[in-house]
Amino acid sequence: MPNIYGVILAGGSGTRFWPLSRHRKPKQLIPLIEGSSTLEVTVKRLLPFIPASNLMVVTNQEQYRDVVSNLAPHLEETQIIAEPRGRNTAPAIALAAQILANRVGEDAIMMVFPADHYIGDQDRFQAHLLRAAECAADGSLVTLGIKPNRPETGYGYIQGGDPLPPTNDQQLAAFKVKRFVEKPDYRTAATYLMDGGYYWNSGIFIWKTGSILKEIANLTPELGKSLAEFVKSHPVQGLQAALEQLYQEVESISIDVGIMEKSQRVAVVPSDFSWSDLGSWDSLDELQLSPFATSQPVISIGSTDNTVYSRKLTALVDVENLLVVESDDALLICRKGSTQQVKEVVAELGRKELNQFL
Repeated sequence: MPNIYGVILAGGSGTRFWPLSRHRKPKQLIPLIEGSSTLEVTVKRLLPFIPASNLMVVTNQEQYRDVVSNLAPHLEETQIIAEPRGRNTAPAIALAAQILANRVGEDAIMMVFPADHYIGDQDRFQAHLLRAAECAADGSLVTLGIKPNRPETGYGYIQGGDPLPPTNDQQLAAFKVKRFVEKPDYRTAATYLMDGGYYWNSGIFIWKTGSILKEIANLTPELGKSLAEFVKSHPVQGLQAALEQLYQEVESISIDVGIMEKSQRVAVVPSDFSWSDLGSWDSLDELQLSPFATSQPVISIGSTDNTVYSRKLTALVDVENLLVVESDDALLICRKGSTQQVKEVVAELGRKELNQFL
């Protein structure tokens, strides 16, 4: 399907993977997967499926130069758009959709991907994208829903409803979305897992540019109008310099809250490829991934179930269940299962004005 375009959302504040991630270099820009950034891994994952010329990255001004440098082997600088400030996902997606609609038309299939996720089984991933593209061609706003394998309280859920007409591949179903559910407590998540028909919200979206722009105009009319007028009056070459004024007026809202939870045209394609949003050091550990292409040996004396990410020889004596992460100027030591609290370390550094570590 040559009419497919990919938009990669590459913002972030750099709190969950401290001390490797920082405000200037958040998760998607650090070498988190075997020496490569998740942003570069995301682009490489898409290139066999979407031509490089059909990709666009939306980031922010603070990280713009690092993103350009990170993707220099794959994308031109003109394919990377920098927002003046973060306004959540709806304005970023609306801006990209309007640019694509003006450039290639409203029938183009637009696929939106976070820049910081892990996905295994590339063939299966592409098959699900193609199924979603078929649904999108009929006017649906499609999201990939990950089939849960545990009661997870850290993700939002999607409940599937009536099935959509099948294609030749009977194994890849699609359903109208009955409702979106906020992050549940453990008991509710366990019920969802037992009942079936509920899926983790992956944050991957597929739609025609015209379809999403119509829903933006209907459900967030001020955003739709301001972006449509802006993009039509500014060529891509002069667009970045003019965004500052526009973003002083744009509302900060997520695409889920602003559009997906309200639209009557949303569909979900249940997906079973390996997936993680890489939300913490724990998730990296669970996938047995390393941020370093090579690491020094670990000497373990009377110690069990520890994970060390370090370029220095590390010795552990009589400790267990620890995560150790070393950067050039800082060291993190915490118990496994507690790495979501790393963002509190970053907050404390801010309160103590230790900005050189942020």
